[in-house]
Amino acid sequence: MSKIKHVLSAFFVLWSALVFAQERTISGTVMGANNVPVVSATVSQKGTKNATVTSDNGSFSLKVAGGNVVLVISSVGFTTQELTVPAGATTASVTLADDSKQLGEVVVTALGISRQAKSLVYAAQVVKPAELTGVRDPNNVLNSLQGKVANATITQGSGGPGSGARIVLRGNRSLQQSNNALIVVDGVPITNGTNGTAGSDFGSVQGSDGASNINPDDIESMTILRGASAAALYGSQAGNGVIVITTKKGNRDRTAVSVNSGIVFESAFALPKVQNSYGQGNTGILDVSSGQSWGAKMTGQSITNYLGNPSTYSAQPDNIKDFFRTGISLNNSIGISGGTEKMQTYLSYTNNNIQGIIQDNNLNRN
Repeated sequence: MSKIKHVLSAFFVLWSALVFAQERTISGTVMGANNVPVVSATVSQKGTKNATVTSDNGSFSLKVAGGNVVLVISSVGFTTQELTVPAGATTASVTLADDSKQLGEVVVTALGISRQAKSLVYAAQVVKPAELTGVRDPNNVLNSLQGKVANATITQGSGGPGSGARIVLRGNRSLQQSNNALIVVDGVPITNGTNGTAGSDFGSVQGSDGASNINPDDIESMTILRGASAAALYGSQAGNGVIVITTKKGNRDRTAVSVNSGIVFESAFALPKVQNSYGQGNTGILDVSSGQSWGAKMTGQSITNYLGNPSTYSAQPDNIKDFFRTGISLNNSIGISGGTEKMQTYLSYTNNNIQGIIQDNNLNRN
């Protein structure tokens, strides 16, 4: 038995020595355009977690196993490249090509001027159109920005379908004037004031605003400009920031058809909790014409209501919940774009059939 143990020990020692002899260290450099060293580029052995990074002069050193190995070299702003190092080779150098797509994000700034995001000296955030049409808000496109724009406070309208919304970037700047951000569509500023805010316990009609007339399916890009330097070209009216929207246009030498359909269900999120022991009136006295609920205790007694009809004086625990319904919003949109080198055309049609959570609060928009 001891002889077998000695034989096995000798085998493992020889096997380890053989493996160690096969390992080798590959050294080299990673260069970019004009023979400039690429600093902090990642050099890894494909299929393993064995990796290192280049130094300030672009050099690297990586210990790999024997045989042919494939090195994967990657860095931000460069195209990832694979390099095969044959067995026995200990040096490898590579030149990476610039990848303009990685750093070529285009931002539409003031007056519709397109610039690369990395060249901007002020804060700008781009909202992708898919984030506006994926799970859309049926009332207003501004409501779809909730949670997608940094430092933005969005107050949804209380008037149901088609009501206005308020968006404030980086907090209020004025005590008297509107703090609403300016909305610019294809270089044209639009009025986004909200009128007719409900101010009565018995309700009123809240007006629409400019943003509610914008069709999310027609938006090509949306850029949020917050700082004064970003919005300077629009003057004092842009002091609260600007939302720059560009709409879709035709494509040259190509015809494209896009279809978007969706359905959204809406319900009341939180209902007020009320007492159901005392009815209309005050100080324990029943008053059927009162809007307060501190009258006599409700025990199911018979009374005459404010219309002069006989009624039962009892609690209605679900009267608030039954007042609301499940809102349904249907959206169907089709867009066609095409054109030649000299003329491009974009045509779209969208139908919104919106049923609010309150009875008879509906909107049919084309």
